[in-house]
Amino acid sequence: MSKFEFIMMFVSVVVAFAMAELLMGWGKIIRGRHRVKHPWLMAGWSFWLLIIITYHYLGFWEYQVYDFTKVAPMLLFLAAPIMMVLLTFALTPELRYFQRIDLEEHYFQTKNWFFCMVIIFLILSRASDPLLPDFAETWMNRSLGTVLIILSVVWLLFTNNRTIHYSLLIFNLAYLILVSSLIPVTGLASF
Repeated sequence: MSKFEFIMMFVSVVVAFAMAELLMGWGKIIRGRHRVKHPWLMAGWSFWLLIIITYHYLGFWEYQVYDFTKVAPMLLFLAAPIMMVLLTFALTPELRYFQRIDLEEHYFQTKNWFFCMVIIFLILSRASDPLLPDFAETWMNRSLGTVLIILSVVWLLFTNNRTIHYSLLIFNLAYLILVSSLIPVTGLASF
């Protein structure tokens, strides 16, 4: 077993935990669907997060060329998946038995936490790119989509306008679906 395979086992557990938390949140909402109102913003951003988790996981493959022998690069490599788990906790509401919940209201109450964590996650995803041998030639292309998403998310931090939130959700989903369909995965968040 190579060092990369050994490290990827650990990273896979962290990523699987994020995916499991997201899917369990969907399961709770589906089971309590008669007590849930206005799920669309929450559903959209959780689907966006599912795409990000998948994209991020596929991006790990590129790091097999790096020789992980020090703890600091390993922590840098692990920081984004750990933030991914925290993102799922921030997005998914706690739905108790017989409790009615307006998911749009929950979304607007937690949006600042969620979007600040999205920004941190995207920065952490980019932070490990200097470990790659082709970083000097590819840093600009790798960063373009990340900057675009961060700018749209920053806008969402400062507004409660439903139309803007729905518009930027649709933009971010369309962008990620388009990019993930056309461009090969390079790095942890090179959309």
